Amino acid sequence: MRVPVKAFVVSLIASVTFAFGAAPSVAAEPIEDFSSSAAAVQPTTVVSQTLDTTSDALAGEAIKSVLEMEEIAKVPHNFDVEATIALAKSEVGTSRPTGWSQPGECIMSAQRWIRAGGGNWTGGGDPVSNYNTATRMTLATAAPGDIIQYEYIESPSSWVTGVHTVLITGVNPDGTFSIVESNNPGGSGLVGENDSWTPAPPAGFEAVVWRF
Repeated sequence: MRVPVKAFVVSLIASVTFAFGAAPSVAAEPIEDFSSSAAAVQPTTVVSQTLDTTSDALAGEAIKSVLEMEEIAKVPHNFDVEATIALAKSEVGTSRPTGWSQPGECIMSAQRWIRAGGGNWTGGGDPVSNYNTATRMTLATAAPGDIIQYEYIESPSSWVTGVHTVLITGVNPDGTFSIVESNNPGGSGLVGENDSWTPAPPAGFEAVVWRF
C-alpha cells in the first residue's frame, strides 16, 4: 500500500522527536541526595546535597588531620625509657606511704620512675601543670614510657577522687596496654602491674596521654 508523502514525513518527524525526548544523548549528571527524607517530595527551593570528593577544603582538613597524627607520633621520648620501665617493674609488689607528696601516691611513683630514666618531670602541683615539660599525645599514638592521667573534665587542674596516674610499659596487638601503677587500691601505696589494661576513667573523667 502506498503511503502519501506528507503523512510519511509527519510520522517520521514525530517519531524522531519522541526518541530524542525520551532518551537524550547527553543526560545531566544525577545529583545524589543525602537528606534525611530523600524519599519525600522536596520543595523546589531546596538544593539537594551532593557528595563532592574533590572539595579542596574537605581534602585539606582530612590531610591536615593525618599529618597532625603523624607528627604527634614522631615526638621522641627525651629519657631512657628502658631504665624507667625497669625501675617500675622492680617495685611491683612493694608498697610505700600515701598522702600528699608521699612516695606511694600514683603520680609520685610515676615521677620517680620517669626521673630514674632522666626524664625532665619538673611540673607544678596540679594534674595539668604537672605536665608542663611533657607533650600531650593521643591514645592512638601512646607508647611504652608514656603516662596516662585520668583528668577531671569539668576542672582538669583539680585533685578530686578519680584522678589516677599510670605508666605504660607496653602496647599490645589487641589495643590494650601493659602498665605499672601505684596506690591501687587507693590508700594502699601498692605498686601493681597489669598486662592487659584498657583505660576506664570514672564518669566525668578522660584518659590523657603525656610524653616526656
